Amino acid sequence: MQTILNFLVKHNHWFLLLLLEGISFMLIVHFNNYQRATFFTATNSTVGEIYSAISDIDSYFGLRNENEQLKEYNAKLLSEITELKSEIMELSSHEALLTDTMVRGFGSGYTFYTANVVNNQLNSINNFIVLDKGTEDGITQEMGVFSSKGVVGIIYLASKNYSLVLPLLNSKSSTSCRIVGDEGASVPLLQWDGGDIRYSYLVDLPRYTKFDKGDTVVTSGHSEIFPGGITVGTIEDVENSVDGMFYRAKVKLSTNFASLESVFVVGNKGQAELKELMNKISE
Repeated sequence: MQTILNFLVKHNHWFLLLLLEGISFMLIVHFNNYQRATFFTATNSTVGEIYSAISDIDSYFGLRNENEQLKEYNAKLLSEITELKSEIMELSSHEALLTDTMVRGFGSGYTFYTANVVNNQLNSINNFIVLDKGTEDGITQEMGVFSSKGVVGIIYLASKNYSLVLPLLNSKSSTSCRIVGDEGASVPLLQWDGGDIRYSYLVDLPRYTKFDKGDTVVTSGHSEIFPGGITVGTIEDVENSVDGMFYRAKVKLSTNFASLESVFVVGNKGQAELKELMNKISE
């Protein structure tokens, strides 16, 4: 403290000069219209730029909250769409235009949730993905997971606040699919061979299956996990199976797992009832 006082006393003439200049400046601005107008114009411009910069910063940091709100809103919209489709099909069930595929699709009573990826393993033959939502958020085992681009995988385990996803890029993953436009309606399984993370394979495709390169592959809707019609990928190549009795189609996955950040989790409202019924059949 004494050092500061000594400094102020030693340089008091400089502080007095600054004070007198400040007073002179204020007197000039106060008693001269031109200088006053110039001063306030410059001040308002500077203050405006400061407020604009602060507003831009607030907007930037507010984007994350807005993004989360948009994702929640999208999930809500998906749920409402399923309910509307279900009601439409119930009202129009007598019309022949309503195919089995439509009935098995999004109109079967599904609930949608949003989640963010917190861990994404891509360098193993049995990869996994961790989401930031768990049982407290309504997430349970055997729910389907998909992104805005296509199918991601299936919930394998769920804790209170997190869930573990068995993705398509896992050797234990097996997803029921169909090829859009296939009149034979074959239901091959999609399985990953542990190679390129951009591709997976439709195995045991019957020889009667009609398809071409570039055809779209979607979920079949034949399981209680995924609604039918969710995009999986497109057929890029085809070859014979090892025994030559089936086709094996190379599928370019729609989901870019390397840049996966947010997903939707879909739950079938009747899944528990279906499992209980199937268990009774196997008894």
